Formats: sequence, structure tokens, C-alpha cells
Amino acid sequence: MALLVFVGSCLLADWAFTRGIILRPSSDSGRIQHLFLENSNEMPVFGSSKVLGLDLGLNAYNYGMEAASFEVTEVFLQIELAKPKTTPLIVELQFQDTGILGNEGRFIPFASETRFRQLLRRFHSLEWRYFVPGIRYFGYYDWYVKDYLNERTHVTQVTRGFVELLHPRPYDRTEFGEIVRARLQMTNGYFPDEDQNRRLIALITEHPQRLFFLIVSPYHSSYYVHFQNEEKLKAVEAKLAAFPNVVVIDWGRMHYPDQSFFDTQHLRREAAADFSQKLRDKINQVLRERNESAALEKTHQPVTVWHDDAMENPAAQIGCVNP
Repeated sequence: MALLVFVGSCLLADWAFTRGIILRPSSDSGRIQHLFLENSNEMPVFGSSKVLGLDLGLNAYNYGMEAASFEVTEVFLQIELAKPKTTPLIVELQFQDTGILGNEGRFIPFASETRFRQLLRRFHSLEWRYFVPGIRYFGYYDWYVKDYLNERTHVTQVTRGFVELLHPRPYDRTEFGEIVRARLQMTNGYFPDEDQNRRLIALITEHPQRLFFLIVSPYHSSYYVHFQNEEKLKAVEAKLAAFPNVVVIDWGRMHYPDQSFFDTQHLRREAAADFSQKLRDKINQVLRERNESAALEKTHQPVTVWHDDAMENPAAQIGCVNP
């Protein structure tokens, strides 16, 4: 009898913790659950922490995951593209895959779902206890509780998936100088995983009814000082933009001053808001132009890779007309 009471208590606690903490709408796991349940006209945003700070409006919902590799984004895309929707998608175009899963705790509630089970297994992170309510979260409770308290104490704010630090550490010139010096010692550039590129292209070609915005958000200028394989990057972007349902917006070189960055890859609050506005305006412009072309019964769209300098200099676009 005592054993039954103990087991029942564990199951009840697991249910309450899952519903009240882990799957609350603003958590990473809650955003994944939203991805499963949403089937309206939302415009999803997928990628790593570089897109987490983008608040685009546009009825967009941000599914960016900190430290997540393309493997994670691919699973999210598979879930989204299985829906009977025609709304556009926004997907981060990464220069180099992180190669890691990120915090696997966010995926434990979905371990029984085939795609997430395979994802965890691919990173050698699948544990038998993830299938056993009552013990599946051991080792992760502190992470879940910290995330919950950060929101409750107004450290972070989550709006439609967009994650915002409300009280970030102030800019420190000396500290940032060290970050830049460390970046300059790193190997930076475009280092693609060809298999991942093939899988992304397969998703694009298999879903012609969905328009893919492939975006690169700003990096600090130090990232580009010794940038390798730039010609390969341009070739891949042009190849992707040649698909009729793809628009590439590479604004990685868009200039922001040092004080606009947390590090060499992530924008601070004000700069992220500014970039979000610019990206929102560009997406609206592209959608408007495509709708006008459709109204004129044009069957082909111009092939364009939008770079940051194209905002001031239209000639900086890479483009041609589809045959």
C-alpha cells in the first residue's frame, strides 16, 4: 500500500510539474508544444539563439532554441511542414552548424514522439528514464526551476516565443574588447555540412506552397576580418535563392556599433529591435511584390539574395530572372 501511495505521489508530482512549470507557454518545452498544436496563419521563425531576440510582429512566432543545431531546426521544420498551411517560414541560415543538441531537458516531455526520440538518439542523449513519469526529469529540475524563476522575477520576458532579457549586463568596453580579441583568434567563415544542405533543399522542394525566408542576422565586424569561404557562401545563397519559394536575406554584415552587441554574434535589446523592424519591412516588401506579381499572372519571381548594402545600393543585390 505504501508503495502504491509513493508511486501515485510521484506520478501526480510529475503531472503537476510538467503542466505548471515545464510546459508553461513561455518555456522552451511550451514553445515546442505550441508548434505541435498551432495550425493557424502564424509565421514561424526557426533557428538558434541568434534569432531568439527577433520580435518581428507579422503574426510571427519564434521557435529559436539556444545552442540548437540544424538537426533541431530540421525536426521543427518537419513538424511545421506536415501542416496544411501556406504561410511563409523564416529560417536562420547558419554559417557553421553548432553540432550540439543544446539542453536536452527541453525535449524530455516529447521523448515518446518518434522525431524527438530519434533526435535524442542521434546525439547519444536518449535515456530510458525519459519514458518513465516520476523519474524522467531527475538531473534537470534545477534548470527548469531557474528558467521559471527568471520569468517570474522579470529577468526574462517571452512574447510569442520571442525571448528578451529585461535587465542585461551593461556594455563594458574592456570586456567587449577581450571578446573581440578572442573572436579574431578563431577560425571564422562559412563551413557548410553538405548533407544538411541537401536535407534543407529537400524540405524546400517538397513544399512548394510554403515560402522560405532564409536569413542571416548581423554579426560584429570582427567576425568577418578573416572570413573564409565567402565565395562558397555566395554560391550556396544564389543556389538557394534560385528556388521559386525561397528568399535569401543575408544581412550578416549590417553595421551596428560595439555597444549594440552582447558578444560578436548576438545583438542587444535596442539593436535587436531595430534589426527586427528592418527585417519586418523587407519581408513585407517581398510579400507585397510577390502578391502584385501573382495578380499580374507572372509565373516567375526574380532570383535575389538581399545583402545589407542592398538597402542603400540596389545594385548590390545578386539576382537574375528565372528562365
